[in-house]
Amino acid sequence: MKILANTGRECVEHIFEGGVSAWDIGASVGQGGRNDRDDVRTIQRLLNLIGPQDGGPVIALDEDGWIGPKTNKAILDFQRFQRTGSDGRVDPHGPTLKRMNEIPKHRMKAQNAALLAKVVTAMPDLNQMSLKARRTIEGAIDYVRLGEGLFTSKRNYELADLYFDFSKLSDSETLSELGLIRTTLRRAYAALQVPPISLTGSNPAGISIFTIDPLGKNYYAYVPRTETKKNKRSPGSDPAYIYVCQKMSKPVMDKFTHILMHELFHFIDDETFLYIRDHCYREKIFNLTHKQRMRNADNYAVFTSHVHFGRERLLKSQPKLRPHIPVHLH
Repeated sequence: MKILANTGRECVEHIFEGGVSAWDIGASVGQGGRNDRDDVRTIQRLLNLIGPQDGGPVIALDEDGWIGPKTNKAILDFQRFQRTGSDGRVDPHGPTLKRMNEIPKHRMKAQNAALLAKVVTAMPDLNQMSLKARRTIEGAIDYVRLGEGLFTSKRNYELADLYFDFSKLSDSETLSELGLIRTTLRRAYAALQVPPISLTGSNPAGISIFTIDPLGKNYYAYVPRTETKKNKRSPGSDPAYIYVCQKMSKPVMDKFTHILMHELFHFIDDETFLYIRDHCYREKIFNLTHKQRMRNADNYAVFTSHVHFGRERLLKSQPKLRPHIPVHLH
């Protein structure tokens, strides 16, 4: 299984071969450990979730992924307090890691509830983003067919062209590509309408496709991918969901919503229709060819954000886009 993950700096593709509901590491961390940066960061995050009364650090560790005296001491102090060892090292599947996962569950529960509440707040914007963007594309189709007139607007075409670049296409080719974009936006809107699971009552307010990352990944969000996109359950991760990570508590609301929309385009792609990937992110999307833009998630996400939020509000949350968006496309 593959996952497409938003790290905040870039979108990355990883191979994922299962997992567990607890946060895990690939190799040992601490004194004498391999200390891979992602593993060190995972342990730092776990230790920061543990209060001093349970053996956690009095002063929070920098979650930078670098091993040093403070992190080594925090591991050893935790081991001695919890009586899980005295070697100052956390091993995969070892007693120290198991105990680190057990203690902060109550704090994680509160953080997870807050994240899902933030998703609920974003839902009206997500719905409007997909609807307004689809109407803009339909307006662009009318403009290509009929030209500018009483019931058509060049602005709709200019917005679509800014993000998908039809400059080298004939009118018939442009109409075909606009039709594909419209279908993609219809899929996005339909996915947002998935009702809650009636048997459990989980994920109210129509957010059934969003859930909390169970793996402790240092991403903002990710979507598991399989070659067939069937909703097969696998331990720890399921392609039926978009996973929201703890790092998502940091972005401002408009950026938070944008990231959810970005992942939604991965979610609705069945890997046979367009195969929406991550060629690049933010301001770099304007350097792509038309073919690449049609298959790049952030072109869709920035386009829908622009259409719904407007130019200035979009630039407030993503200022690096300013040189690329004309003022008249407000």
